[in-house]
Amino acid sequence: MSNSINALGNALQILIEKGSLSRDEFPTIHESIINDSGILNDLESLCQNMGLYLNEKSGTFYVSPIPGVKTFGFSNEEMRREFGYSFNNEDLYTSLFIIANVITEFFPEAGTTPSRQFLKSNELMEIIDKKIDILREQVNLDEISYEKSYNFEIVVKKWTELPRVKLDKGESETKKEYGKASKIQLLNTTLRFLENQELIKLVDFNGDKSIYITERFKATVLNAYNADEIQCEIYNYLDNITID
Repeated sequence: MSNSINALGNALQILIEKGSLSRDEFPTIHESIINDSGILNDLESLCQNMGLYLNEKSGTFYVSPIPGVKTFGFSNEEMRREFGYSFNNEDLYTSLFIIANVITEFFPEAGTTPSRQFLKSNELMEIIDKKIDILREQVNLDEISYEKSYNFEIVVKKWTELPRVKLDKGESETKKEYGKASKIQLLNTTLRFLENQELIKLVDFNGDKSIYITERFKATVLNAYNADEIQCEIYNYLDNITID
């Protein structure tokens, strides 16, 4: 047990100080992480709680800030609490993916003024579905995740596994509007988070919500584009995924 704790503590210290931990430079610690799933899981959990994304590539572990969190001024843990429903990191990554697509629909090509007045939630759902389909076909998705410091693999897996609708138990005609058990629930929960932060205004019209962005949203997004290189890369990457 003490060896595991020491390996975990040493690995975390190296990653924080250097940003990476290579097999060539730290063979013993690297081997301990690779060969012990408990150490790896604990290391991932600690990094995530600190707002860091842990990734391994070609014998080296890397950490980088989790994109999206800085945009809204929350830590990783605070943001999960804001969403509620016992959101885990997979849910958070997927919600941030949804938010990124809202951003690129209103501000394509990193524009400084919105390109549209509103976006319907059903249209947003179709856009996300199509982009997930395209990402799923990428044979080098792990490399893309590494290059962009964003775990697209988790997002694709999570979105693919979710049913579109989750019916309430014993209520065959009723579906839960919020939560994380279906695509619609996750989408609605994410949009409600944005509305609670006064970033968007939702207007319901015949069961289809229309998304209107606020002045605060515009200022926040422009700040993200201008001040955070990692987030800007992700938004541009998603913006450049062409859908029919």
